[in-house]
This record gives sequence, structure tokens and C-alpha cells, in this order.
Amino acid sequence: MSFFTELKRRNVFRVGIAYLIGSWLLAQIAELLLDTFMAPEWTMQFIVVTLMIGFPVAVFFAWAFELTPDGVKRESEVDRSQSIRQKTGQKLNRGIIIILVLALAYFVWESRFAQPGSDPFSQRAASQTTDVGEKRGLTPDDADTNSVEASTKAAITNHSVAVLPFINMSSDPEQEYFSDGITEEIINALVKIPGLSVPARTSVFGFKGQQGDVRKIGEQLGVAHVLEGSIRSQDDQVRITAQLIKVDDGFHLWSETFDRKLDNIFVVQEEIATAIATVLTGELGLEIDTVPNKTSNMAAYDSYLQGRALLHKRGQDNLDQAVVLFKHTTKLDPQFAPAWAAMALTYSVMDINAEVVATTISTAKHALSLDPANVDALDALASVYRDSWQWANAEHYFEQAMAIDPQSSELLEDYAEFLGMVGRLDEYLAVAGKGYAIDPLLGPLADSYTWALMDHRQFDKAIEVIEQWNRSMNPEDVLAFWNETYWKIIPMMASGDTAGAISMAGKLGPEYMTTSVRNAIIGLLENPANIQAREVLRTAISGDNISQYDFDAYTATLVLLHSGDADFVIDHTIADAKEFSFGNVEPLWSPIYVPFRQHPRFGEYLELLNLPEYWDQSSWPDLCQRDQDGRIECR
Repeated sequence: MSFFTELKRRNVFRVGIAYLIGSWLLAQIAELLLDTFMAPEWTMQFIVVTLMIGFPVAVFFAWAFELTPDGVKRESEVDRSQSIRQKTGQKLNRGIIIILVLALAYFVWESRFAQPGSDPFSQRAASQTTDVGEKRGLTPDDADTNSVEASTKAAITNHSVAVLPFINMSSDPEQEYFSDGITEEIINALVKIPGLSVPARTSVFGFKGQQGDVRKIGEQLGVAHVLEGSIRSQDDQVRITAQLIKVDDGFHLWSETFDRKLDNIFVVQEEIATAIATVLTGELGLEIDTVPNKTSNMAAYDSYLQGRALLHKRGQDNLDQAVVLFKHTTKLDPQFAPAWAAMALTYSVMDINAEVVATTISTAKHALSLDPANVDALDALASVYRDSWQWANAEHYFEQAMAIDPQSSELLEDYAEFLGMVGRLDEYLAVAGKGYAIDPLLGPLADSYTWALMDHRQFDKAIEVIEQWNRSMNPEDVLAFWNETYWKIIPMMASGDTAGAISMAGKLGPEYMTTSVRNAIIGLLENPANIQAREVLRTAISGDNISQYDFDAYTATLVLLHSGDADFVIDHTIADAKEFSFGNVEPLWSPIYVPFRQHPRFGEYLELLNLPEYWDQSSWPDLCQRDQDGRIECR
């Protein structure tokens, strides 16, 4: 007890307590400042090690020395009757209280701004979550009320992770394409891991900029884990923070900060993907490759990411600019296969004509000469063969691409369109349904799934998909692709619900359809003998300057078929096929096209599409056959 009493008398305990609390507070402040100024990772490690070494030094100093009115003296040299250790101890008590108050204030401040459920034992994870959370604007009560039906209702596997769009923490908001591109590359890497379920890009980017608890977002995406992070670039340096969060309790399983030069960005992507794979699937010995045929030219990679961002936005102006960027990329690095493949994909989604077909084929084949397994190039090549009605070539390249990446929602969408066009309806529904389950927010995929459902007369389910897609998207995005009111007209007509189709058409505003065409649609649906309405719709699909929107001509065609005007529609359609020889014929097998398929000239139209030649080589669909005289009959 005499030794213990001596420790108390010499204030060793007070000094030790004050040092530990002060060191903890200093470490928190240092980490915050170092992250702000993008200090190297080793700086924090140096501070922590220094503080650890300082602890025994401080304790030894308290034991061996004493602070006196004449300065610091060795304890053995101080007359105990003259000692002021008691007064020094009181000062230390007040100091401890002050440091505790400061530490408590910091703890409250950090808790106020950190993500709910963050791990209190991981200061780095907490500070990173605060960094990202503040930028994202997440709060516990701001859950997004939208849901993603197909993916959220599926059983959630523990080996599942959603990669939320990384936050752009750079001072320049125009750098957002860079953070989006890195997010996409990490998704692409994780998707390739066997047994790991990863929501597609479209689904996770649907939550970009939305407020909501990360855990609730994870529940909506139907995953057990969420990866989020931030990216801050400055000159040739980049800092990427990433944290893996369990959806059920909000705890962090893994977090890390990567400080690299930009020319090492691929290494960081692979480190993040490998770390996630290790945490979720164990040591599988997987070789993660985020971007095959990487470029060492960071200017080329930067241009590539900008082009990818524009490609995702679609729209002719964006696509034209994307091509410019990809051409610039390939000039900087002619061997960078992903840029050639992305350029081919861009051409493949443009308005199709002979020049677009030729350019897409040559660009895609050049990409494949650099990387024979590039799925984007295979997809672009297959898609342009499909849209130019070269069915056997399209099937060949689709099968190659599907063998490499059967989980790609964009590939599944393109392949589903092929199956729908050639009349392989059971496969069409299966592939479109699989893609929709992976990525229900991908508009063209939801479109294909809707047509596949209508082909199988599942009209109520088709309407549910239309409603679900519209609920899940921002209002400005809906206008760009789908309008719920407009698209409901089609399954309603196909199912014979003419009254419902009339009601829907009456709700369409001029932003979606020319008023004169809308009124004619309503008039002809109400009365198939309405000659004036019929002429307006005939003019709309004949290109005589009445139509302002694609919706006009397309809907006019369907309404004319519904009202029994198959002669005019097939004459016009055959004339178009002879002139252009390109296009999407995916809806051809819908019930709404029954009068069209039963028309005596339908076989002539199929010959223009090159479908009978393809069917002779493969097999004929259930809805069509050749009779003994060689005539084509369809139902």
C-alpha cells in the first residue's frame, strides 16, 4: 500500500489519466484536420505511435520529478515539507475536468453528424461516414418512400452488396463524372465475383442525391450490405474513402482511406473490390480486374469516364459529345479497348441508318481485336446486327456475350429485345424477367419486360411494371422515357379495355402528345367509324408534319390496328421497311398486332425483315409456320 500511496502522492495516476484523455482528444482533432488537408495516411499513424511512446515518458516524469516554485527538480532533491504536489494535484484535477468536457463536446458533435449506427469503436469509420453523410444529406427519418419491387421482395442473401454512388468531395462539381465512373468500375468488378449479388448501376444510381438512412436504402435494394464512400481529387492526387455497412444494424464491417496518385487509380479500384470480396465471401483467391486492358494514360481514362457519363444520359446531343470524347481517348491511347467498345455502344444506341450500322460494326470489331472478351463490344455488335435484321449474326454475338457476363442488365435488355423480335416468346419473357429482377430501374429493360408480359397476355402485371417504374423514378426522368398514363394505353387496348384506354388518353397533356393526335385517338377509340379521326392518325404516321413526337406516330399505328385499319398500317409499314431496312420490331408479337399478323401481306413483310430465312436455319416460332405451298401463315 505504501507504493500505491506514493503513486497517488506523486500525482502519477492524475498525470496518466490526463495524458490518455488528452491524447484521445488530440487524435480525433488531428484526424479531422489531416483528412481535410488530404495528409498522407502515415501521418496519422506517426501521431498515434508518438502519443503511445509519450505515455510511459509522462508517467516516469511524474514519478521522478516534481514541479516546484523554483522550477522542475528531481523528486529526491525536494524537501517534503516544502512540496507543493497537493496543489499541483488540484490543478491536474481541474485540467482533467476541462479535457473531459472538451472530449464530451467533441463526442456529442461527432454523434450529431455521424451516420446512425456507426461503429463507436472505429473513429476513422465514424469520421468517414460523417464526411459522406453530410454531403449526401442523410438523416434517419428521410427514408425514400419509393421501392424497387422485384429486387426488394426477393430473399436477401448475406452475400449481397449495393455500391451507392461515391460522393464527389472535390471543390469542382464538374468532377462528378469521375466519382460516378469509379463507382461504376467497382460495381463491374464486384459483379464478376461468383456467388455475390450486386444491384445494377441503374438501380443504385436511382438513389443518387436522395436523402435517406443508408440502412433503409439497403433494405429497398434488397441487400445485406451497402458500400458507400467519397472521392476527393486535387492536382495529381486522389483520396478515396470507402466503408462497408451492414444493413440490419448499421455497423461497419470494413473501412479504409486510400491516398494515391491518379495513375494508380486502377489499383485502388481493385483493392476496394478485393477487400469487399474478402469480407463477404472469404479468401477465395480471386483476381479482381476492374478495367481490362487498362490505360496508363490518365488523361485518356479521364476522357473515357466523361464519355461514359454522357452515354448513360442518352439523348442525341449527349451521344454526339460522347463520341467526340471517346475518339479523343483512343487518340491518347489507341490500345485502350474499353474506349473503343464504349464508342461502339454509343453508335449502337443512336438513330439507326446504314452509316451508323457500318461505323458500329467496324468500331466494335476493332475493340474485339484488342480484347476478344469485351462484353460491351460484343453487345454493341450483336445489337446493331439485330437492328439491321441480320439475325444469325446477332444471335452469334449475343451468345458470346451472355457466356461471359450473364448478369449484365444492359446485355440482358438487348438480348431480350432480340428474342422478342424473332418471336422466341418464352425465352423473351424469361430473359426480360431476369434482367428486370436485377435492374428494375433500367427504362428500356422495363419496356421489354412489359412487352414480354403483354405477349403472354399478362396485362395486369404489365400495368404493374409501368406503375412501379414510374414510382421509382424522379419526375424529370419519367418525361425522358416513360409516361405512366401514355404507356397504360397499350396494354389496355391489347386486353380489350377500350374504355380504360380512352380514359388514359384523355389525361395526356401536350408535353407528351400533339393535341390533335390525342383527340383523334380518343375519337377513333370511341367510334371506329370516325373517318375524320382516322385521317388525322393516318397523316400522323405518314410523316406529313402533323406529328411533333414519336409517341404520336407510334400510338396512331396501334390505334389504327385496334380500330380495324390493318390495310393502311401494313401498306405503310412495308413501304418503310423497303426504304430503311432497319429498326426495332419487338412489339410485333403482341396481341394488339393480331390483325397485322393475320393480314395476307404479313408474309411479305416478314421476308423484308429476313425472319423466314433465319427461322429456316434455326426453328420457326409458335405463332408462324410455312404451309406445304411455301406460304407463311401467322396467328
